[in-house]
Parts: sequence; structure tokens; C-alpha cells
Amino acid sequence: PKVRVDASRMVIDDVDIMTAAGILAWVDLGLTLVDRMLGPSVMLHTARFVLADPPRRQQSLYQEFTPRLQHGDTDIHAVQAQLHACLHQPHSVDHLAQIAAMHPRTFQRRFKEATGLTATAYIQAARIAKARELLELTNEPVAQISRSVGYLDVSNFRRLFSRTTGVAPSEYRRRFGIAARASRQEHPSTDQPARMRSR
Repeated sequence: PKVRVDASRMVIDDVDIMTAAGILAWVDLGLTLVDRMLGPSVMLHTARFVLADPPRRQQSLYQEFTPRLQHGDTDIHAVQAQLHACLHQPHSVDHLAQIAAMHPRTFQRRFKEATGLTATAYIQAARIAKARELLELTNEPVAQISRSVGYLDVSNFRRLFSRTTGVAPSEYRRRFGIAARASRQEHPSTDQPARMRSR
């Protein structure tokens, strides 16, 4: 019961105890052991040989934002509904407190008790979650996605996205973009040999 778990890390190396998370934990754990015993060069060679990525230290790329909605605070629930309906709009704490008909300090306390996050952190998490969805399911340009989730400054959006997920928006789309993948299959690159394009 006294063990502290860092849920943000894929591999925890505590010298004499190592743990890993996820369905392919054994790959990350095995490569971490190779790294420790034989060095990073052998580890990278091994990773390439078994067609695996090097051990990932953070799992922020895979974490999903799931808003708490079953908290029973109807006033805060109304604010959450407004936020999710209008993510693209600016939201100040004072404005959200007005929606909840509370003093700003009371609102901030109640919001954190109900959702586990400050209002500012909640808005950011919801916006990044929506941006991830748009990167996965659409071919909209990153600048357009940035604006549609409430970030007019695209460079600020890219910075926040990278800090939250560990990768840039373009890299995230490359890894998880369903729409981008479908588009590539429908319109194969012209630099491929003709025999590769024909069926």
C-alpha cells in the first residue's frame, strides 16, 4: 500500500526493481535490461532486429482525457457541458463562475473537487483531446485544427500539444491518423514504381 506509482512512465527503473506498463511491457522491459547490461548501442541494434521502438519512457502519447461527469455537482456539470460545446471560444474563470452563478473562488474550489482539475487545466486537456481526435479522423491543416479548438496562436498550440503528448501534431497524425492513411492509400505517391501502384 505504500508503493508510489508514477502512472505517466512506461518503464520504471528503480535499480533493483523494474516495472513496465502496457500489453507489450515485456518488450520495453527487455530492451531496458539490454540497455543496462550491454549498453545503448546493443539495445538499439536489438530494437531494430525485433522491429520494435526503443523503450518509451513516457506514456503521455497514449493517455486519453476522460472528463469526470458522475460527480453529482449539477452546477459544475452545466459548466462542463458549456465548455465541451464551445471549446473554440475563450473561457475565463470569471465567465465560467457566472455560468455556475458562483463567486470565482467558490467556483474554482468546486470545479477542482468535482473534476480533479483546475478549470484552466481542464480546458486545456479538453482542447488537446479534441485536437487529437481531429488529427486522427480528418485531413484538416494543423493551423485550422488549432483555431477550431480555441488556439489562435498556432505555435502556442504546437508547444502545448507537444508538452501534453510528447510529440508534435504532425508526428501524432503520422502515427495515428486514420484519414491521412486512407488518403495515402487512395492516392499513392507518384514516385512509387508503376508496378507497385497497379493492382
